[in-house]
Amino acid sequence: MTPRTASPTAPDERGLRAHGARLGYDGRAVSDGLDFTVPEGEFTAIIGPNGCGKSTLLKALTRTLRPMAGGVLLDGVDIHALRPKAVARRVAALPQHPIAPESLRVRDLVARGRHPYHSLLRQWLPGDAEIVDAAMRATGVVEHADRALTDLSGGQRQRAWIAMVLAQQTDYVLLDEPTSFLDLAHQIELLRLCQDMRGDGRTVVAVLHDINQAARYASRLVVMHAGAIVREGPPADVLDAALVAEVFGVDGIIERDSQTGAPVITVRERPAPA
Repeated sequence: MTPRTASPTAPDERGLRAHGARLGYDGRAVSDGLDFTVPEGEFTAIIGPNGCGKSTLLKALTRTLRPMAGGVLLDGVDIHALRPKAVARRVAALPQHPIAPESLRVRDLVARGRHPYHSLLRQWLPGDAEIVDAAMRATGVVEHADRALTDLSGGQRQRAWIAMVLAQQTDYVLLDEPTSFLDLAHQIELLRLCQDMRGDGRTVVAVLHDINQAARYASRLVVMHAGAIVREGPPADVLDAALVAEVFGVDGIIERDSQTGAPVITVRERPAPA
């Protein structure tokens, strides 16, 4: 499949984008010449098979991976030329495997979302407590506020991390496989929360593995294959049987969700043995 070509953008354009990015690890490229502009005001789901470069792209956009060539711009400025706190006031990120001290309480973790706004002289600001409480309510972890992270289940910890991201109150929220460790009910709650963040004016990008969930809840899809972005747009315009077969290796039928009209992939049954 031929990678789609991004239209040229002005170097001083506001927003978050990768341009001509060569991304990889230990000198080995996962993506080369990658162009991607984060769609403003959308909930974008990045999907694709394992190893296609989804998480690598997200790491580059969140300043945790420096491109080997090309770059990532935030409001027209190389993101690595900006101070970490300046980036953290605009871009909140949740990696696949976040790490925190074992004894840290949930409330203290969520409060870390306010750190980009603090200084040595002002460690706590008026309104911080209310923001932290609101983030915990939104993610359903208020009852665990005084518990240590190590005392929580995997799903509860994941929701506490999401609350920290909410408390950061950034324009951009980038999440790497945020539904991991969550049961189905909490997966749906999280995806609806992403929709709500978009409704509040934030731009959300999430790497997701469940294609049908991505198509139902995200407003845009970005499909990656072999390190390249091969298609992006509204779910109904992106997903078709040919793309699903070529990118995911699945013989599927594209149907429509009876409630939302979103595309739904149904895998064809194998022929019965003779």
